[in-house]
Amino acid sequence: MSDLYKKLPMPAVSRGKIAFAALLGVLLLVVLAIFGSTRGRAAREPVVNRPDVAIVGPDATGKPVVGDVSGKRPNILLIITDDQEKSSMRAMPNTLRLFKREGVDFNHGYVTTPLCCPARATMYSGLYAHNHGIITNNPNNQFGDTYLWEQTFPAVLQSSGYYTGQFGKYLNGWDKDVEGDAGFDVFRDDYNGIEHNRKERSKADILTARRGARFVKDREASDSQPWMMTLSLRSPHTPLVPEKKYLNADVPKFKPPISFNETDLSDKPRYLREKRHDKSLGYITKRFQKYEQTLLSADAGIAKVFRTLDATGENRDTLAIFVSDNGFLFGAHGVLGKVFPYQEATNVPMYMRWPAELGKRPRLDSRLVANVDFAPTFYDVAGVAPGYQVDGKSLFDPGNDRDYMLTEAVKWKALQDKDGSLIETRDAGGGKPFVEYYNWNVDPGEMDGEPRLNNSTQKQRFREMSDVLDRVKDCAGSDCP
Repeated sequence: MSDLYKKLPMPAVSRGKIAFAALLGVLLLVVLAIFGSTRGRAAREPVVNRPDVAIVGPDATGKPVVGDVSGKRPNILLIITDDQEKSSMRAMPNTLRLFKREGVDFNHGYVTTPLCCPARATMYSGLYAHNHGIITNNPNNQFGDTYLWEQTFPAVLQSSGYYTGQFGKYLNGWDKDVEGDAGFDVFRDDYNGIEHNRKERSKADILTARRGARFVKDREASDSQPWMMTLSLRSPHTPLVPEKKYLNADVPKFKPPISFNETDLSDKPRYLREKRHDKSLGYITKRFQKYEQTLLSADAGIAKVFRTLDATGENRDTLAIFVSDNGFLFGAHGVLGKVFPYQEATNVPMYMRWPAELGKRPRLDSRLVANVDFAPTFYDVAGVAPGYQVDGKSLFDPGNDRDYMLTEAVKWKALQDKDGSLIETRDAGGGKPFVEYYNWNVDPGEMDGEPRLNNSTQKQRFREMSDVLDRVKDCAGSDCP
């Protein structure tokens, strides 16, 4: 720029226009940064560091919790939340203290089918959905046909001398008068009652917790008999109605994932593109706030049960697992939902504690583990043979060191390790499946699913994962990864 030009006075109107244009430019950049995620930006830094999701790469370290605990016969407590994605654990300080700070954090913990009923059936049976047969959330016609409650840990433990209890949702539509008691001595399932009634929804978790605490107290009369209890909390499933005392409670702010409202979904299957809605950041933020506020009741309920365990002297010798039946996508890839093959849906909060055997210090177990391993774990510690072939392995088994994890749903099958995943979505017409292939080390948001095989290493890995997926997609027993 010449000195003469610098000395010329700039008209006030021109300066105002320039300032206005600059302001518009800044606003446009901000909007694009928030809403303009595309596959082309897959390699950029995540919008938020999410330490509660699976750790990949060199930081994925931890010591496996393995050892000979067979036949120890502790009390067994399985706590299940409903539709809880991992980052929302920040709204549950009591639960984090009990499980993450005094127990084992499975940072690579997954549900093999990210949908309520199939996931729960897998927890109870130790079988993949393609083996236990519950593949949807409307499974009534599958009860007694494919899903056999006699082949579940409540029934097996009951027959081996455990006193068993179920509080909260079991499986959608389960009628114990028709289907049976599912192996529970005490069975209180209010899924079609208070838990599904919007006016009464806010009371569900504390009611379930009170029943669980009463169960523990009542067992003191038969202290020599071990017990097993499943505590199935309603939160944070819809309807999102917090307790009155939590309506204005401060909860951690929603932090959008890198793929929030991703714009280019050409690498995603058709069914996901059809579910895209692009809800605004403001809408998702308000919804997430209510979602976390319902978890405050769940957290208080869990604390109540553990106070009762302390008061009765049962805490030390109670093996407890905390898990969600599936995760949830809050705007990732522009959708709101769960039954998708992506990390937000499959990688769930999963913790375990057992002070008598594991102590009360925080531990990280970075193995690939899943809900299919719960029933085998309970059989292991109880010292019983289930009488049927399970697909998972005990969490205490040194042989539970899988290289790959199989996940599945009605529309898709997927194989993953700690670094990425291969997803095959079936073609409704019987043609070739739609294939997605992700490397989480360079694409943590799973934004570029098109297989990019640029060198021999990438090609070899893709071929190996394809071969393994083809081999295990309908596996059973020891053939499962």
